[in-house]
Amino acid sequence: MSRISLAINLLCFCTSSWGLWQATKVQLPASLAQAGHKQFLTNLSVAATLCNNICYFIAFLPPKRITSPRLRYVARQLTLPVALVLETVVAVIYWPLRLFFLPLIMHGVKDGSRMPLSLKVDCALHLYPALYLAADYFFASLEPFQITKLAAWLIITALGFGYKRYLEILIDTDAGDVYPYPFLDVAEPYRSGIFVIVTAAAWSIFCVYRKIHRGHAKVIGKKAE
Repeated sequence: MSRISLAINLLCFCTSSWGLWQATKVQLPASLAQAGHKQFLTNLSVAATLCNNICYFIAFLPPKRITSPRLRYVARQLTLPVALVLETVVAVIYWPLRLFFLPLIMHGVKDGSRMPLSLKVDCALHLYPALYLAADYFFASLEPFQITKLAAWLIITALGFGYKRYLEILIDTDAGDVYPYPFLDVAEPYRSGIFVIVTAAAWSIFCVYRKIHRGHAKVIGKKAE
């Protein structure tokens, strides 16, 4: 384990847990209240990030007698890629819409003057996790993700359509509930099409991360953990 990786994971855990705690204190409108904060992809992604941090601490911190190569593999080759891809998807979707098309991601918010989150919380949820995870991957991992592209595609597809089904279970449109993001509040087959596009983009992001690391690791790999 490198000190860089430990520092990154500690910072990530602290800022992400604080941001999630602050986000859950926001009072949701009636149309979102029934499904609650657990419906937002942002919060689910942060939960995945925290899970990755915890797996890292268990796998790499002493005493080493309680760890195993398998646990370390899970921490670096399963939870890290899942969390990194999720957080990157969140950041890539959120910030362009946040800056230019705010009504597409927040119900009842027409401009930045009515933002329910402060800038600090906003960054802790939608920016810092992706940056921390990417830094951990590029600067503290000796090798690129070992998951094959096919396995990654299967996992990402399961997560994408699992989230779609999860929302369908949580949200009762007949009772006046709405989807957590206005851009998802569209009729079928358009909603399913959005999920297909985002899922395909997520897999592409994984492939890019995997490819970029190969050239990068040749330069700094020997200094990593």
